[in-house]
Amino acid sequence: MTARPLIVLSFESLATAAVGCYGSSWNQTPAIDMIAAGGCVWDRWTATNDDSSAVLRRWFADQTDSWANRFRERSLGPAGGSIELITDDAAVGQNAQCFDQVITVANEDPAEDANRPADEIEGTQLAAVIAAAVQRDSEPDPWQVMWLHSNFLAQRWDAPRSLFPIDDVELPSTEPSEEVDLIVDAASIESEAPEAIPLIFDSVDVPSVELGSSPHPDLVTAWMRTYGCQVRLIDLMIEVLLQSLQVDDPQVIVVGTSGFSLGQNGWIGHRCGPLRSPQIRLPMLLSDVGPIRLPQPAADVTMIDLLHAIGSGAEVKVGPKTWVAEAADGPIRTQSDRAQDAMTTSGWFYVRDSDQAEHLYLKPDDVEDFNDVGRLRLDVMDLLGGN
Repeated sequence: MTARPLIVLSFESLATAAVGCYGSSWNQTPAIDMIAAGGCVWDRWTATNDDSSAVLRRWFADQTDSWANRFRERSLGPAGGSIELITDDAAVGQNAQCFDQVITVANEDPAEDANRPADEIEGTQLAAVIAAAVQRDSEPDPWQVMWLHSNFLAQRWDAPRSLFPIDDVELPSTEPSEEVDLIVDAASIESEAPEAIPLIFDSVDVPSVELGSSPHPDLVTAWMRTYGCQVRLIDLMIEVLLQSLQVDDPQVIVVGTSGFSLGQNGWIGHRCGPLRSPQIRLPMLLSDVGPIRLPQPAADVTMIDLLHAIGSGAEVKVGPKTWVAEAADGPIRTQSDRAQDAMTTSGWFYVRDSDQAEHLYLKPDDVEDFNDVGRLRLDVMDLLGGN
């Protein structure tokens, strides 16, 4: 029996905060939400390393009992289709022993306006990866697994800014004001008025911005729009890919390999500032096995078991029994060069920063780590800190 074709789309620096099915109120991802509507969504998919390359190395390692072999065995030999990786990150392809073929898409800046976003989606780095996948699908040689990985969210924000339209109510008004102007000292007004922030940033440079104690009131919102524009590009490209493929009814996985800070830890950026949940709680969706959501913490290493099950044709156990099951024993530890220790349990996220300061956040209620309750639960701090 030939295994059903599988498409995996993985993205470095993909934050749950900008994905609709994870509760985003400010960004729209209809294609991803459609996959979630009929599939499984892991609410607390947790990275065991905040370095995307380390996560991928574990998934792609040439193991004795590789998940890729399960697909090969079900496909009745080479005639059933190959296991292929298409990526814009050359370093990823160097550690992808489980694949039959690795296609690396050249990541070259455009000759003109290298510091400006693309005018059309066809000119983006991600579009080149999708185009390579569509081209590969059109070739006569069959494929069984097509894994697409992109690091553009961590390297170059080139999505056309028109993908994130600005509401008219947010645009500066051109109508004359009816308010009465009081006679005040003009110099004092200029000194107190904050510098204007654009509604959305045009630079393709990925930010690494510390907010400080008194950030501009519009700074975080502007960066959220800019980041949301990039995630909308992902969503649109997923729709284009699924409509362009010639294979029938592929199963789809959408997953993040690292997260992104949108101000939750006092920073805007990728792998910057103190380690917090938004950088290691990642999107993870599997089509056609639901609809179901899994509220328990799940380590990224379970991806290997999931791929084994899919490749072997075994039932993916994500039904109601899994939903009500208790969390696995023991915390999920995350390695990072920005923290001495970090662990996620069913009820807590504990982290000891590089300066030895300890923090504790209630889970799953405090999604974005806004309220440090360590001072109120010293018993939990002692338990996890000494674990």
